[in-house]
Amino acid sequence: MMTMKTMLATGLVCLLLSGGLSVLSTGGVEGAVLEATETKPLDDICENSDCTDINPDWATSTSDRDFYGWTITNVDDVMANGSAPIHEEVGPVTYTITSDRTFTSHDSDAGTITYHENTSYACSADTDVPCDVEITQLNIGFTPQVIGATGMAINGIMELTKVGFAAQMINQDMNTTQAGTATTGDLCTMEQVVLNVTIQVGIPCHLWASGAEGEWKANDAYSHPTMGIEVANNDSTLNATTGDWQSGDLDAAMMNTFHPFDPNFNISLMEPLGSVAFMGMGAPEFLVSDVMADPLNSTVMARASTYGYLAMATATMPDFHKTFVRDWTMYAAVGTSFAGYGGGTAFDATNNDDITSRLHNLLGVDFAGANGVALMVAGHLTTTPTGLIATNADGSGFGLAAFLGMGVTDAMTAFNLTLDQYNATAAWVAGWATSASSAQLGLLGGTGTMNAEQFVNTTFGGMSPVGDPYLQRSLNMGGNWGDGVIPGHADATPVSINQSQAANILYGPLGLTTSTGATLFMYGELSGMTPPIDFTTMGAGTPMTWNASTISMLYGVDENTAEALSFFVSSPIFGDFVPNFLMGSPFFTTPYLTQEFNNWLLGWRDPVSAFLASGNASNMAVGWTSLESNATYYGSGVVNNGTEIVSDTGTDYMICTGEVSTCDKGEMMAVDGSSYFSWKDPMKMQNTFGLITAESRTDTTGGFLTMDGDLVDLSGYATAAIICDGTSTLKDIAVDDCSASLDPLERPIQAKLLDTDTLLDAMPGALPVYFGSEVTLQAEQLSGAIIAGSSVSTFWLDMRPITEQHTAPTADDLQAVFTIESSSEISDADAETLASSVTTNQKALTYWTNFDTPTDILAPLLWLGAIFGLGMAARMSKDE
Repeated sequence: MMTMKTMLATGLVCLLLSGGLSVLSTGGVEGAVLEATETKPLDDICENSDCTDINPDWATSTSDRDFYGWTITNVDDVMANGSAPIHEEVGPVTYTITSDRTFTSHDSDAGTITYHENTSYACSADTDVPCDVEITQLNIGFTPQVIGATGMAINGIMELTKVGFAAQMINQDMNTTQAGTATTGDLCTMEQVVLNVTIQVGIPCHLWASGAEGEWKANDAYSHPTMGIEVANNDSTLNATTGDWQSGDLDAAMMNTFHPFDPNFNISLMEPLGSVAFMGMGAPEFLVSDVMADPLNSTVMARASTYGYLAMATATMPDFHKTFVRDWTMYAAVGTSFAGYGGGTAFDATNNDDITSRLHNLLGVDFAGANGVALMVAGHLTTTPTGLIATNADGSGFGLAAFLGMGVTDAMTAFNLTLDQYNATAAWVAGWATSASSAQLGLLGGTGTMNAEQFVNTTFGGMSPVGDPYLQRSLNMGGNWGDGVIPGHADATPVSINQSQAANILYGPLGLTTSTGATLFMYGELSGMTPPIDFTTMGAGTPMTWNASTISMLYGVDENTAEALSFFVSSPIFGDFVPNFLMGSPFFTTPYLTQEFNNWLLGWRDPVSAFLASGNASNMAVGWTSLESNATYYGSGVVNNGTEIVSDTGTDYMICTGEVSTCDKGEMMAVDGSSYFSWKDPMKMQNTFGLITAESRTDTTGGFLTMDGDLVDLSGYATAAIICDGTSTLKDIAVDDCSASLDPLERPIQAKLLDTDTLLDAMPGALPVYFGSEVTLQAEQLSGAIIAGSSVSTFWLDMRPITEQHTAPTADDLQAVFTIESSSEISDADAETLASSVTTNQKALTYWTNFDTPTDILAPLLWLGAIFGLGMAARMSKDE
């Protein structure tokens, strides 16, 4: 029988049970949430325990992202007059980004999971600004290419100097050497008719000389009644004198004569250069009395002594008259042949017969049928010279280089050459170009020989033995260095260093023709310091001030030369030659680019990069670059025969699953197998001598906050500390309000954008871009799960002149050029579920109202039992 006491007891028991159940249900929520999310990164990826089934929502996801660019509105004025750029913001340009992920491996013992991710971009249908809007902005590759190409340019200049020297020697061969070669065939010979054919037959040299003397005396030069030598001298002794040539008198002249100042230079008349040297000594005196008056300065006496046909009256006294006759005889005989073959005169560039005849003389191959004019001067003064001595309009390009680069068939076709003619020509010109052939400096008043390499080393830091005294692209800069015309160097003197010193500057361990040497030199010029190198060991060292004293020490030259070297590299080469070269054929690149937003973001092709990659600036398959990592380069299929060029092969990520306590769930453990930023790793640090330091990219949040040293990864550009300093409610969910901030002044990203793994990555001003970001996050308070976030990341450009960028910029120096905005938050449906699971379950009286667990059904029954029991007890009490 139910009594009042029974009902009261029942009501109280139900009430107490309901209260106890409330404590159990709400008190266990935090632990339950933490347990439920303990391995959420793994649970999000894998639909079963062994990860053989992958969550399709994780495998492919999409999101929209807004981009803004700043276009330069006055680029023509900037280029023409050096005016300051005027920037105008363009955007938002919205792209839909698709991420495709592939499960790679799961290590439960280590508590990690690894996956591969590829991203692709597509212009969003909801974009406010079309994705093909054009933006004009700095060509990010131009200045690095100018710096990087400085060594290549100097090497190219030196190679062209070699070619220029070779072209001069080729021209000299055509004007003199060929004549000397042909003249040897006329010496000590006479014409003889055999079977109605006139041929040259050899005779004793003294008999040949006697005949030559008769020809000379019969010539007007000697016998003219009013102007001949005979009448002018009016000397009976001379009239009665002959050369009295005896056997052996010309042995030395023909076979055994060496230059008086160079015992290694054979100038015998039977040598190709013998007659060149012989005639180069000048014409004999016209009067024998002049010879006798000053024999020490007499051409007649010098040549006769050199060539061994000096006649002696006594053992100590020369026979001046006989020597006079002998020298005039030899000069007339050798000179007649030499001049007959065009010796000492320039070939006629319009006369094919003259050219082919000279080539025959020089090379011993009949050039009948060849296009000699084209072979010598095709393309002269045009942009594409191909003739052996042709140049472009400013003399910086040589046809010889083009000829040497031609295939055999192409050259034969271009100049109508037979194979024998081509082989003879190619061997001849290549000998000069490759330094296999040497010029005899004795013909130029010097001693020794000089090949193309020696010419470079001589003229780079001194006077030229041929042509202009100072080359324009040398340390003397055409004579300007030392003439007081270069600002700041009015007291400079002409540079004069030896070949070894010049070779060390150009080709030594720190040689300017090498990438390493030129980059190091440019680092000094742009930073004002040396890199932190010990130049003896090339290991770590203390930086030194970059000045004439330092350059002098590094290259072993005097300080005047060091100052000339500094000016030469930084001004005419880096400041003028290299930029102009890159802006010309075949590259046609520019410091600024105007192109679609699509191109800037997803891909454009740079001809200089294509050339560096393949040796061909027109190779459409290479030279591509982009600011974002898309699956393929935008538009690459259009110019590459329909084949899209792969831009990015994706990235491997390793994250913490939460299965072990040694890492926080979702935390980044490695990217592409490394714990470092790819552009700030130990190898980069080593290759930049510590100027770019290694930096970890790991331990960044993967969706959960621990409130203990959390970091956010800013798209591979940096990490930033997350600071939580408030709370709020988002869609009925209690959250911690957090943020992360990166000051762009603290984050130069040149090393990421260039990523050459050389000193160029640390070069001041090469690509002075800085990265800043502002991030906001909201994390559910119990689990730490990030359920909302936004970021604004901006790329800034240092607008100061490159020569001022060795110091850190200020905010006023920076100009925004590119911004990325993105945001996301938990969906309404997921928020309702989360709010029900966490927030509602923490309310002591109403935790059961979402009916998400079996106890939620028991709770209202207990409440109903309590109400019924207490109500009945109250009623019975009243009735009593």
